[in-house]
Amino acid sequence: MTQIRPFRPYLVSADRAGVVVAPAYDSMLPAERAAFSSKNPSNFINTMRVEEEFPKSARPSAETLLQRNRATVQGLLDDGSFRQFEEDAVYVYRLQTEDHVQTGVVAEVPVDEYQSGRIRRHEHTRPDHEDRLTRYLEVVGLSSSPVCLAYADNPSISAKLSEITSRVPELDFLLDDGVRQWVWRVTDKGEIQSLQNGFFPSVSSAYLTDGHHRTAASSRYFSRQAGEADDHGSGSWKYFLAALFPAGELRILAFNRCIRDLNGLSLQRLVDSISEHFAVEALADPQKAGLPQSPGEFMMLAGESVYRLRVRRESVPEDPVLKLDVSLLQNLILEPLLGITNSRSDARLDYVTGNSGLEGLRQRLSEGWQVAFACFPTSMVDLMAVADLGRVMPAKSTCFDPKVRSGIFLRFY
Repeated sequence: MTQIRPFRPYLVSADRAGVVVAPAYDSMLPAERAAFSSKNPSNFINTMRVEEEFPKSARPSAETLLQRNRATVQGLLDDGSFRQFEEDAVYVYRLQTEDHVQTGVVAEVPVDEYQSGRIRRHEHTRPDHEDRLTRYLEVVGLSSSPVCLAYADNPSISAKLSEITSRVPELDFLLDDGVRQWVWRVTDKGEIQSLQNGFFPSVSSAYLTDGHHRTAASSRYFSRQAGEADDHGSGSWKYFLAALFPAGELRILAFNRCIRDLNGLSLQRLVDSISEHFAVEALADPQKAGLPQSPGEFMMLAGESVYRLRVRRESVPEDPVLKLDVSLLQNLILEPLLGITNSRSDARLDYVTGNSGLEGLRQRLSEGWQVAFACFPTSMVDLMAVADLGRVMPAKSTCFDPKVRSGIFLRFY
């Protein structure tokens, strides 16, 4: 029973969107964010600075940065980068790349839907990240990065969104990374009610796809505020900002794996050992190799060679988590053969998003990494099956692309 509530955010000004809206934050390393922030002082990314973006010799404290972030937000409000409307609204939000488009609804969603399990998760969260994001809510008092939720495709919702997106949008802008974005504002009470009826009660569950830590932080903030509040009204702390998309429109890329060394094995010994659970084919023309085309298939790159690996049927467990391709790779190759026992923290393991193709993996090999594995992307069906069981996936199982951006909607607490 997914409920949505209209809200009254500050919306980025149409003439400033291309400058203010942030790039995909989580896709950037701290050093990359620092460089981007320096070159783009008016970008919203400057309101989200963290300690790791500064050299150790001149690193501000976390509390100092939070105060700076808060002041930067105020500066963007003062210079007209954002505007606030007088009416509550639900927003329709579309992202488009050269080969993909997705359209969803941006609204407030009750925190208790997350706490009760109606919003289902598929990842573990780190307490230190939750701490940092909760403190951001307390000090800066703002959320601008909608949590991304998926729901089972719903014809009535899709029909309504199609009708709304036929109109002139409130925003239409293209960022330097090639992602075009549109926003439509829905203020008509009848239309809002129509969307609310479409989600509640027909959508029984929603699935977290991006924003596990932000949602956990909102839940923490809710619990703290609930313990201190004198009233039981409709306070903003009882809700979090979400973008809800039909599952069929979301695109998942693979997180490919790179390993620093062969754990003392020769390449031939590694290949021979892999063949216990995989059919191994050395490609005659490595330069013509492509990405995996089906579940259970991997491409292994080592030196100038490329091998196609196909898992043997008898090596695939029935368990919905253990049968995931990322689990098969970890449990049949990375841990027993290459000594990667902790896929979250081992410095010998790194991840490369699938949008860089095999060239991204070849680049890592040229930098000294010894072997790389390209994976087939996890499906939404598998994600939902795992989440429905209350289970979690291994680290870096999914990479949703394109990412919902910060700096379009400002929702204050």
